[in-house]
Order: sequence, then structure tokens, then C-alpha cells
Amino acid sequence: MRDAAWQETSWKWHENPKAFLPHYGLDEDSRCTLLSFSENAVYRVEGPGGVVHVLRLHRPHYREIAEIRAEITFIDRLIADGVLQTPPVLPALNGEKLVIIGSGEQEQHAVLFRYFEGHMPTADGLDRDFFRLGVISARLHDYTHANTALNSLQRPQWTVATTIGEQAMWGCWKHNHAISAEQYQVLDAADQMVRRRLAAYGMPDNRWGLLHGDMRLANILSNREDMCLIDFDDCGFSWHMYELACACTFNEYAPDIESLCSNWVQGYHSQRALDDADVAMIPTLLMLRRLLMVGWFATHRHSTEAQALEGGFVETSVIMAKAYLSGGFLSGLVSGAAAA
Repeated sequence: MRDAAWQETSWKWHENPKAFLPHYGLDEDSRCTLLSFSENAVYRVEGPGGVVHVLRLHRPHYREIAEIRAEITFIDRLIADGVLQTPPVLPALNGEKLVIIGSGEQEQHAVLFRYFEGHMPTADGLDRDFFRLGVISARLHDYTHANTALNSLQRPQWTVATTIGEQAMWGCWKHNHAISAEQYQVLDAADQMVRRRLAAYGMPDNRWGLLHGDMRLANILSNREDMCLIDFDDCGFSWHMYELACACTFNEYAPDIESLCSNWVQGYHSQRALDDADVAMIPTLLMLRRLLMVGWFATHRHSTEAQALEGGFVETSVIMAKAYLSGGFLSGLVSGAAAA
């Protein structure tokens, strides 16, 4: 974990959106409404004429300048080649798509996006939406697999070490003080099984590559037939099936999780081949993501989302870990794939 990124500071960097508006030629009287405050601070910016943009203020020390520029390059390529729908990054008055103000410890970075009208998927249509997410994920992975030049982009590697290791990017689950000694034993056993299975699965390029990295429901906007992905801030290199684990974030042990995963797999397989080993690894990658999120709660006390969802998360994670260890987690999905 990059410790400096999570240190409390008296500098209210996340409350500074209006300092960037002149750089984009936006009216300083625009209304700036905070949409989310987690890794970064994201604002809805509405000008006096009703024109809306989305401004992301980057958390200091979280992403390097080269990483942010690589994200912008990735988004530009995806849009230009018609791979998927995502809001474009808009240039500042000087033509740059990354605006930098301040210096030293108070240097600040921002990116402006075109506003996209839509809403987060709702519970009544999730089976259909997960099928569509599987289709989108497969097309994205086909694209990044074929365009090997993208491998040179400076983006995070979502490995075991960076997700659940002692220096994990969002915090290690072992450092969550809400975990009891008994709960720790169960989660640690799941951690060890995840490590063993992923080591055996390996990282060949037909299973590993550049992906969105946070395709959860909060980062999807739907309006009728269109599905738009937002927030590529965590795009990076990982196992392709990790994309599904990200889509299931906070819902890894929901009652309908097997149905959602099955629909995602069907959508993915309609565009791109999956073998039994890929499907068999889905429970492990969902367990990896769940452990990552247990660590995330320990470093994200500032997030309203964390405050709303933390209650009972560790307890449910332990129940999920027990099912994973016994072979009962997503067993129907895995056995169904093998039978097919």
C-alpha cells in the first residue's frame, strides 16, 4: 500500500474543485456537487447554462502522473476504436487532458469528463445486465489481448501481493481491527487457498491482461439499450476473470450470486472462449476480491460508501470463506461448466 495516499492531512485537497474550472474555461459560478469520495473526489459540475461535466480530483500520491496519462490513453483508444462506451476525457484550454496545479506537497491533478446521462443497474434487471457485462468484458479483453502495445502502459498490476498482501494497494485484510481471532483463522485459511490456486492457474496471456479493474455496479450507467462504463482509475493488469469478481463487489455472497455469475459467463462465452479452468477459478477470484474489500474498509473510513456498507461485512465474509474452503461456494457454476 502507498501509505502516503491514506494519511490524514489538514490540506482539504478534495474540497478544491473550483480551482480547476478556469483551466477548462468553465464558469467559476458553476455548481460543484460531490458525487463520490473514495480513492479520489468526483464532482458533478453544472454551469449557469445547465451544461454538466464530471471533474475528478486525484488523491495526492495515489496515482503517478504517468499512470494517469496511461489511463487517459487507454480511454482514448477504446473510444476511437469503438470497443465500448465510456465518457471521453475533455482537454483543458491548453489542450492538455491532465491539469496540474500547485507544487510540492500541495501539487494537485484533475481530469474532466463529458457527462453521460444514465443510472446504476437496478436489482430487477441484474441477470440481463450481468450478461451484457460479460459481453462487454470479453470484447475488452479481446481488444487488449490483440493490441500488445497496450502492455507498455504504466498501470497497476492486480496480483495477489497488491490485492491481499501485507502491502496491498488498498490495505491488507489482516489489518482490519474488526476481525476477531476466530474470524482471522477462517479468513487466513481462505487466503492461503486463494494463493495456492492462483499460483497453479498461472498468468499466461490468454488468462491475464489489461482490464477495467473495477467494473462494479456503481461504475456502470445504463439508459435503455446502452451501457456505459465509467471510472477507469483502477484499470490495470490482472486475470481476465478478475473482471467478474470486480462486478460482484459488495455482492460476492448475495443470494443470487450464482445466477449473476452464470449470466456473466454466458455473455462472455458468447464472444470469447472460456475453458473449464477459467470457470473453476471464478470462486477463487471472488474470494480474492472479498478479502481485498475487507482490507479496503480498514483504509477507507472517509468514504460514505464504506460507512454505509461496513456493518456485517466481516461476518458475511467469514461465512463466504467457510463455503469456499468446503467447496460449496459457486459449486453449481463450476460443476455446470465441467459438465458442459
